[in-house]
Amino acid sequence: MSEYMREVHLPPGQGGMSQEQKLQQVQAKVVSQMMRAVKDTEKAIDKEIHDLENLNKGDLEIIRRKRMVQLKKKAGKMAEWRQKGHGTYSEIADQKQWFDEVKTNERTICLFYRQTTNASDKYTQILDKHMQVLSQKHMETRFIKINAEKSPFLAQRLNIVLLPTILCTKNNYTHDRIEGFDPLGGTENFSTQTLRARLGKKGSIDYDPLVDKPLAQKELYNTAKTNKTGAAIYQSKLAQLKDDDDWDDISD
Repeated sequence: MSEYMREVHLPPGQGGMSQEQKLQQVQAKVVSQMMRAVKDTEKAIDKEIHDLENLNKGDLEIIRRKRMVQLKKKAGKMAEWRQKGHGTYSEIADQKQWFDEVKTNERTICLFYRQTTNASDKYTQILDKHMQVLSQKHMETRFIKINAEKSPFLAQRLNIVLLPTILCTKNNYTHDRIEGFDPLGGTENFSTQTLRARLGKKGSIDYDPLVDKPLAQKELYNTAKTNKTGAAIYQSKLAQLKDDDDWDDISD
């Protein structure tokens, strides 16, 4: 054998193993691990059921007290939210008021709109209807609206280039936006439930589709004859303005 050549030595027991045998060995390990995981889960569930079935009066009293604390805390929050205007859908006058709303509320959802054309007025009215319903349903979030063309500095800094735009803030930061109707199915006939699900996707409202009861509406999507393609609704004059800052932090 040449001094530049080396022998290949397989680990013991693998020299005669075929590819099929190796695959069977891997599959057996996977099945074994899955069975162990299932058994562990079953044990955990059995323990929880056993604990629930064997609660004594003292345990029930502890659970009741914890629940009462949670309810009182929620009631306090509800009172605080109502005082700040939660449960209503309000128009704000200018950027100063917008900053105040964002700073004093953990979460806000704001519609930026304009009413300079018949189309823009129509689309604003569509969103107003849905925002009004959701503001009453989701007390945890402040719902507001502002005329973008009357607050050009704010719209420019927030990079509002397509109207209508729904901008969501959380803890004084912008964290989500819905531009036009494309994210809502590309139709002006989208349902309140569709908007609700979209807003809940990133936590702008508290919404879990597996737990929360859907709003009573016949359908989620219904493509309108006037907008079959789902194209963007219309652009604002503000699209011509350029802003080099990302401006995620909206502290002034």
